[in-house]
Amino acid sequence: MGNYHLYFASCVQDGGIWHYTLREGALHQQEKTLCDRPMYLYVEEGKLWALLRQPFGDSGESGLISFNRDSAGRLTNPGETMSTSGVVACHLCRWKGKIYAANYLSGSIWSSEGALDVHEGRGIHPIRQETPHTHYVMPSPDGACLLAVDLGLDAIYSYDASLGILDVAHVPAGHGARHLAYGEDGRTIFCANELASTVTIFAYEDGKLIPGQTVSALGRPVNSTAAAIRVKGEYVYVSNRGDDSISCLHWDGKNLELCSVTPCGGASPRDFLIVEDLLICTNEAGNNVALFRVEGDRLADTGERICMDAPICVVAQAARII
Repeated sequence: MGNYHLYFASCVQDGGIWHYTLREGALHQQEKTLCDRPMYLYVEEGKLWALLRQPFGDSGESGLISFNRDSAGRLTNPGETMSTSGVVACHLCRWKGKIYAANYLSGSIWSSEGALDVHEGRGIHPIRQETPHTHYVMPSPDGACLLAVDLGLDAIYSYDASLGILDVAHVPAGHGARHLAYGEDGRTIFCANELASTVTIFAYEDGKLIPGQTVSALGRPVNSTAAAIRVKGEYVYVSNRGDDSISCLHWDGKNLELCSVTPCGGASPRDFLIVEDLLICTNEAGNNVALFRVEGDRLADTGERICMDAPICVVAQAARII
């Protein structure tokens, strides 16, 4: 296994960004950078960006802050916090030299150049879809457009760099689209639907998403909501809050089939990341991070845990030397 820098968002007022190194499959604690309620992180060589839930006090707006990363992966020289022009920014990405963020409660997508697209409408769920709720934003598999997911509208928007809408696709009504993951063929997109604990498969081509099969992430009735979704080879993994588990589904190029469901090692698995053959799961309500070995259609719990207040996001960057 290679060496990596890992960064965890601890979303409490006295929390911040925890830096760990991953060497030979084991995590080693480094330092903590204090910041108030980081919601999501984006990392690349020499830089890290963080969304802060409410850094401006009574205004309620979320903020974006950037850090430099030195050769040891330490975060340095924090920049000035910039408003995302919305409330509860929960996901971000970098594309074409700009940062884009999803403002969950405001139902909007924001660009660091100042563009803002505010969604309108509602879904059929009487509580969770009373207004738009944007939850995810990321460049498309081919980098040709920006894809943004709205849980409140069961919708996936395709944007140009100026946030002009190119197309809108939908998951089944009331399923609550949350996060996307891309198949390695560059033409398949999997959408984790929070409210119904399902996964919808889309065929992607030239900025358009064509919906196909929708399958249960758990295969049984349960009071649970899907959260994060990742792809490794022919397998799709989904975290389930409430059921407190991680599902593994097999994709054969035509159909998606549930293979296994593994306890997440904590409570409320909000996010997880797969680094080579290691799955790292952030259990928000369990205040811990759990590690698993990825073994095809099964996950093997390593028993290793990291105690951390409300971890809700993990990102990784390959390290040249640790």
